[in-house]
Amino acid sequence: MPDTMIARCTHWRLRQVLVLCALLLLVGCATAQQTPEEIATLSCIEKLQLSDIQVIGSDVRNASVAKVEEYPFLRANRNSVLMGQQVGAALDQDDEVLASELFADWVTQMRVLDRTARASEMRNLSVKPVVTVSEQEACANSLAGALETEDFAQLSDAVFVPDDYLDFQRVSGLYPLTAFPAYFGYEAWKRDNLQTFTLSEDDLQESGDWLIYAPSGAGAKSANIKAVNISQDKFGRLMPTVSELEALAQKYAPRLRIDTRSDSDLIGLPTLQSRDARSEVDLSTPVMFYRLSHTYFGGEWIPQLVYSVWFPERPKVGFLDILAGHLDALIWRVTLNRDGAPIMADSIHGCGCYHMFFPTNGVKRLHAPEDDDIRETAETPAGFLEAETLAQPVLWIDDTSHYLLAVTQADTQGERSSAISVVLQPEESLTSLPLADGTGYASLYDNDGFIPGTDRLERFILWPMGIERPGAMRQWGRHATAFVGRRHFDDPVMLGRYFGFPAPD
Repeated sequence: MPDTMIARCTHWRLRQVLVLCALLLLVGCATAQQTPEEIATLSCIEKLQLSDIQVIGSDVRNASVAKVEEYPFLRANRNSVLMGQQVGAALDQDDEVLASELFADWVTQMRVLDRTARASEMRNLSVKPVVTVSEQEACANSLAGALETEDFAQLSDAVFVPDDYLDFQRVSGLYPLTAFPAYFGYEAWKRDNLQTFTLSEDDLQESGDWLIYAPSGAGAKSANIKAVNISQDKFGRLMPTVSELEALAQKYAPRLRIDTRSDSDLIGLPTLQSRDARSEVDLSTPVMFYRLSHTYFGGEWIPQLVYSVWFPERPKVGFLDILAGHLDALIWRVTLNRDGAPIMADSIHGCGCYHMFFPTNGVKRLHAPEDDDIRETAETPAGFLEAETLAQPVLWIDDTSHYLLAVTQADTQGERSSAISVVLQPEESLTSLPLADGTGYASLYDNDGFIPGTDRLERFILWPMGIERPGAMRQWGRHATAFVGRRHFDDPVMLGRYFGFPAPD
């Protein structure tokens, strides 16, 4: 990481702490002493800031996106940062029409992120919002609508998403030295666990007691949905409606074959009994969660569908198992081209660990700087697959560890005839779950984007790698995926560092 970026991350974190302390000091009086009449006289900025004070004081902040300082009506993710750079490039080229269009869609993207995060925060409050949701929405839309291209320089300076590596941990943990044991440990893990990708389906079938899961509701609607028919913004990102996204999710959802030896190998619905209770997984309802993302690949923004399933735990194997713990998750992401054909998939666990890549023959492997040193690079255990395999994949998942063992192409008719039905559900629902005791709603994640109670003992060994709470389950936007090196699952240029389209003949 460049020195300027490290300094900015450090300054950002210190500033956030100071702001948080100041806001918390105001919580007790700002929300209690102002009457509805007084709140009505506040400016829009003040109303949104007052709402944010209540959110922080109530511990319901949604950590999947970053606040945009001095713009409380916007929030940013890593895509926002790159999109801002593309707006700046259009301005540098004096293309005023394109720059104006891109700027408007950039602001809209950050407004949507804020709206989504704010909705879960307001819903999760245990008391009435000091500023009504409708007032917040009207104010935020008014402020966003007032922004013009002339505001770009100031706004772009404020759009910043810190990475998920803590440099002070790497310094104090002597990272240049301790990275080598981590590297050798990961190399040993690969030797022990990636050979399954070379097995035939018959050998896989004989190696476990498999339960088969298939998404429910797949039909003509999902079969007929085409990415090329979905509207796009000026960046070229897909802008599907709710029903279109649901159909896309159904179309590309993977089938699962899970080696099932105990209840810890069953998938289900994460639930909360009460506001402070430990999360549990309801095994009566197999659920697969989905979300839409985008990556900048081959000079264009292309869509990604991200799927996740949740297990009750990773149970202990032996007396001291540093990887065992409460809850476990597998995440599968498929990247589509403009025509809707899969060009690549990749997978991690809910902690961000075990990042593996599954390119198709439609892309080529590029030489990356990580290929020449000990940093983690793009592992492709299955080699290059056919696009048809990623369009209808079967994910073979191990018992206990829930490691991904293989990716094969589905026999759609056979899979459905014997499969357990899985309900598809938007992943955003996990940020506001109904409490079983009937007292309201709460997020599966805490204010920092982690799931309480899911820490692993490995954190006491791997903390010098700079990842906060290694092994803990975490929220979208918080997945650092390399212990040695730096890599984020939601980095929009990450795939392009390792892969590219072949040159035309």
